[in-house]
Amino acid sequence: MTRLSKIFLPVYLTIVVLLVAFPVVYAYVGAFRPAGALSGGLEGLVPTSFTLDNFTRALNRAPLFVQLGNSVIVTIAQTALQVVTGIFAAYALTFGKLRFAKILFGVFLISMMIPGETTMIANYLTIRSIGLYDTLIAVFLPFGASAVTIFLLRQSFASFPKELHEAAVLDGVGPMAFLWKFLVPLSRPTIAAAIITCAIAAWNGYLWPLLITDTPSNRTVQAGISQMADSVGPDIGALLAGSVLVSLPMIIVVIIGQSALTRGLTEGASK
Repeated sequence: MTRLSKIFLPVYLTIVVLLVAFPVVYAYVGAFRPAGALSGGLEGLVPTSFTLDNFTRALNRAPLFVQLGNSVIVTIAQTALQVVTGIFAAYALTFGKLRFAKILFGVFLISMMIPGETTMIANYLTIRSIGLYDTLIAVFLPFGASAVTIFLLRQSFASFPKELHEAAVLDGVGPMAFLWKFLVPLSRPTIAAAIITCAIAAWNGYLWPLLITDTPSNRTVQAGISQMADSVGPDIGALLAGSVLVSLPMIIVVIIGQSALTRGLTEGASK
């Protein structure tokens, strides 16, 4: 590394960190500041006094606890579906001896490049036609399979030693026993990374839950925050407090699973 790089690289990284962290710091500091202080611009973030009134108003104006429970249910259901379907699809693509496995895998990769908004209308009409509009099932059902999860797991399964697979087959180990007793335990880092990425995507879902639900008690918390923004008007403190409550669960998940996420994504990308 040159001397010039040693000087400018820390400066560049510091600027990037500040740009990324500023909105988060603004939300967390502003959530504890008095409502009147935030109307004065950035000077209002100076921590001269703190209050919990913003959280009280946020909880009074929207059923956030109910919506938090809905988000937990949707996140668990959607993550479980995506991981289980991903495991079976990756196993079939890797060990299923399918005639057109590479073509099918290519189709999965192409689907990753299609924006989700392009399929939203079709999903909306389908959900309405089967009578699931304004239900929690409708929030996670269209996302029961994920091309990204299949890609990660397929890359991990493809690195499994073929000799071990052949030895297991010769010993009479069936496909399901091989999958759950050998393949899944040895792919735990990638599966853990897949679980975390699926959970984050499910928790942060916004546009689809807002479109497919109408009753406040059936909405997830991301859509609930949007509804509260429409109802509270300029009460920035309450909005920031609600945003803090929404973000806390995933921050905790990422902190706990950070090492597994890094290891799993690295292994999946390098195979």
